[in-house]
Amino acid sequence: MEQKNYVSLANKYRPQTFEDMVGQESISKTLQNALKLGRIGHAYLFYGPRGCGKTTTARILAKALNCTGNGATGPSATPCGKCPSCLEIAQSTDLDVLELDAASNTQVEKVREAIIDTVALASSRDRYKVFILDEVHMLSSSSFNALLKTIEEPPAHVVFILATTEKHKVPATIVSRCQTFRFRPLTTEEISGHLMELAEAETIDLTAAAARIIAKNAGGAMRDALTLLDRAIAFAGNRIDEKLVGEMLGLTPDELIKEALDALIHKNNEQLHQVFETLKNEGFDANAFLKDIKTSLGEAFYFSLGQGGEPFSGAKQLLEGVSPGFLAQLSRKINKLMEEVKFADDALISAEVGLFTVMDSVLDIEDFVRRLEALEKGAPATPPSPRRPVVTKETPAVIKPTFKNLPEKQNMVAPEPHTQKEIAPTPDTTLSNRQVWDKMLKQFEKSPFVYDVMLNSTVEFKEENWWTLSFPAGKEFYQIPAQNKLKELAEAASKISGRTIKITLADNKLSTAEIPTVSTKKGTKTRSTKASSSQEKMIISEEEPFVEGNFEKDITASQTVVSSAEAPEEVQKILEIFPGELMG
Repeated sequence: MEQKNYVSLANKYRPQTFEDMVGQESISKTLQNALKLGRIGHAYLFYGPRGCGKTTTARILAKALNCTGNGATGPSATPCGKCPSCLEIAQSTDLDVLELDAASNTQVEKVREAIIDTVALASSRDRYKVFILDEVHMLSSSSFNALLKTIEEPPAHVVFILATTEKHKVPATIVSRCQTFRFRPLTTEEISGHLMELAEAETIDLTAAAARIIAKNAGGAMRDALTLLDRAIAFAGNRIDEKLVGEMLGLTPDELIKEALDALIHKNNEQLHQVFETLKNEGFDANAFLKDIKTSLGEAFYFSLGQGGEPFSGAKQLLEGVSPGFLAQLSRKINKLMEEVKFADDALISAEVGLFTVMDSVLDIEDFVRRLEALEKGAPATPPSPRRPVVTKETPAVIKPTFKNLPEKQNMVAPEPHTQKEIAPTPDTTLSNRQVWDKMLKQFEKSPFVYDVMLNSTVEFKEENWWTLSFPAGKEFYQIPAQNKLKELAEAASKISGRTIKITLADNKLSTAEIPTVSTKKGTKTRSTKASSSQEKMIISEEEPFVEGNFEKDITASQTVVSSAEAPEEVQKILEIFPGELMG
């Protein structure tokens, strides 16, 4: 039994009329109306991405110009597809319709031989002699110059149809002499819908999800989609689902993409590493993975703008509170990373290291702006994301902002220590010294100066009601701020424990508040002789103003702590996000 020659789906189902065209309705309608009205141009330029119908439309237009079916005596907007002209044009055998590949005929001699020397000759049978030049941008400058006059004033029976994927490479002198039509890439919905129709005609069980995956990977080209469907039929037979298509195309599973996006957005190092372990164990391609990540980020970006549907299951929950700008930054950086990974020796390692760099370098600045805007409108501020760093002993607390030189008209006065007003712990005499210290740490979390001193100090409980603070090598500079906060610490410890507790620096049995001041001015009392030599070092003198000592008076003389309650409303709103003390 003689076996029939196989015909690819792209050729088998190539549109033969304007009505068969998918996704280019405006162009089809314009050309049909021009044919009905007899307003036929002498030169057309079709441009757009590959596989979207440029050459097919050129052939349909050639049929419409020369169709003789149904007793037609002139051009027809609906070619019959059965007359000799229609059949020969469909098979590219019509002597009066010349299809030239400009990429293979770039030289001026070829153009002169194929077009210029034959354009004046009468057609052998058809009404019009049609020249279809595909990839016309490949012609040389000399060829364009030779063709210019012919395209501008061709014989009445000649029509030029130029097709290109790169219009910007066609000289403006040629473009200006043509009617131009832009062919747009087809949407995923248009391609997937057409695939489902063809699958039904071919008795192929194609799932909607599989058709959508093929359409997404076709890049807007129907020809590419039909080629992929051909390949899927050869791979899976008459039953094609999304899993088989994913395996055929080597696509990353949706769950893995979702995990990678979750790790990037929430800065989860361990989760991102596990994703790459799976990629390595399953043998996925790094470049394909990065492409899938970039595509998913692009879809998530549109979804966050309120455009389009959910790109994957659970996207709404994952993207909650994430700004479009943050997603756009991730996508752009991954796009640059793809260029680096393409030429890497070990693509997976390069991709993982690159994604860790991208994850750490991109910050959601819009999140902070959104919170400030919410405060400005009187709405409660959104709590910080759980991915924000937490202050620990290893990472000392960051000093909160200090605002200086506020207007005098506010009549601001120094408040009492705010920590004791905000937190009024109930005394518990059963607590150990260590438990009291831990409660103090919790109490002073919102007071960065005191909290920082406590985190960087070592406390020694010499007696039940006498504690000493010391600082390790390299942190001696904390002694001066510690000296200024001893009284505040002692008061807090006493309130929590219900006992009177004294806190001093190491080798000092008295707090700074209990040490008499010294002065050399006439008429003032001198320092008590009971003060030790170590205490003398903690007291500032007028002769040596920059030795170690208590600078509290100098500081408060130039800067006064201002009540946040009496600050301007805008400042109060900022302090709700960034707690701190105001200095006037």
